[in-house]
Amino acid sequence: MMSKQIFYYHFKCFNLWLLFNCLLSALCAYCLYKAPYLLYWGQTSVIIAAILFSWFVWVYKYVFKHPVAVITDEGIKIDHNAPLKWCDISHTEEKEIHCCGKKRKILSLHPKSDIDYKYNWLQKHNAGFGPFSIPLYGILKSEDEEKIRRIIQQKLHK
Repeated sequence: MMSKQIFYYHFKCFNLWLLFNCLLSALCAYCLYKAPYLLYWGQTSVIIAAILFSWFVWVYKYVFKHPVAVITDEGIKIDHNAPLKWCDISHTEEKEIHCCGKKRKILSLHPKSDIDYKYNWLQKHNAGFGPFSIPLYGILKSEDEEKIRRIIQQKLHK
């Protein structure tokens, strides 16, 4: 009996985007402190809004956890897609696709042909990813990738 297991994306927090946000914030604060009379409020508000937006997006991506797969006894839910029951999976396939100019490895789950799933737009148009695909190219912890593979193999070979 397995309870619900949730696997999350794993992004490295300290990256070029964080450095960019820090430098941009420091530069803006320095300019506001040293020469506020040179800045016009309309331009300054747009710059501050852009910096705040960049920080909010960075915090959303790197501070909050984003589930890649939720695995239960009944089935698997990948990202924000509809859950797929174990009995509805015909086979799995590990394949390489081209994404962002690189070869990426994914684990693709294929539902049986007689199952009528309501796919969202992203599931239908996702650059080589099947509707139910799990990324295996470093945005998950390597032990989580292995654990997901092992659980899927166990569930499908019962």
